[in-house]
Amino acid sequence: MNLFKRISVLVLSFSVLLSSAAAFAATAPPPTAGTAPGSGLSISPLHNQLNLNPGDSATLQINVKNITQNSVLAKAYVNDFTSDNNTGNPVIITDPNKTLNTSIKKFVHVQDIPLAVGEQKKVTIPVSIPSGYTPGAYYGIIRFRAIPAGTEAPKDGEVSLSASVGTIVLIQVKGNLKESSQLSALKVYNDDKSGTIFFKKPNKAGVEIKNLGNSFVQPFGKVTLNNMSGKTIYSYEVNNTNPRATVLPGSKRMFIDPIKNIGKPGRYTLSASIATDNGSNVLVSQKTFWYITGWLLVLVLAVIAVLIIATFLAYRHYAKSRRRNKRSHR
Repeated sequence: MNLFKRISVLVLSFSVLLSSAAAFAATAPPPTAGTAPGSGLSISPLHNQLNLNPGDSATLQINVKNITQNSVLAKAYVNDFTSDNNTGNPVIITDPNKTLNTSIKKFVHVQDIPLAVGEQKKVTIPVSIPSGYTPGAYYGIIRFRAIPAGTEAPKDGEVSLSASVGTIVLIQVKGNLKESSQLSALKVYNDDKSGTIFFKKPNKAGVEIKNLGNSFVQPFGKVTLNNMSGKTIYSYEVNNTNPRATVLPGSKRMFIDPIKNIGKPGRYTLSASIATDNGSNVLVSQKTFWYITGWLLVLVLAVIAVLIIATFLAYRHYAKSRRRNKRSHR
């Protein structure tokens, strides 16, 4: 009887395993033909900038390459974006119902691109500014999403696991532009922590520029680091890239660079002289910070403690002297 029970249990367990496997096979998605890990597109350049008058037309030249193992349709989108107000990285808006006042959607005309395996195409994208358009800065991102040939492309704003690449487009419409900017912060960091007193050597400096106008701001300038004696021990150029990074209208951006040559503990001064608005405006700021080692902190605390004790003893001595004088006068 025990043997019969054991056999029954084994048969039942095997049946359950087969049922589970069948259920998993029924619910698991079938493999997609023609997909490969790392499939997608490559694009160049990553940045385009145009300066146009109202009524002008121009073109953008973009290279798009299929780096998948299959033929794809490079589905084209034009998206607005905003700044993250820190690094300057774009925050892409994929909602097709949301259009910013700074959108380039009315200017740029894109088309989908069929690409064979490994094929690269040079794409010409027309740009036209309507006559009488309001001067100012307009920006967006032209994206291409790799869609396997023969499949339906997702609509803009829908979630998709397919790869996408993009090129940022900045268009400045000439006219009565308001150019105004501010050096809103000058910071010193040890790694990612900013402050004015450091127990480890600071290794970064940050210059924050705020764009108060309606045009693009591409700041440039110099930051110097001086020690306690006023000697310059390090300097560097801010936003020293080609092309220079841009601060969008109504946003701010922190330009962070390494600083070096901080040696002995003590007081240091960071000075920034930054040009904006095509060099017509120079922003100046200074920040003082302290680098204090552990032994120096102990020494400072000991000196403070000695001064406190000395002050207390002197006060006691003074109080006793006054009491003696009062008694002697009675």
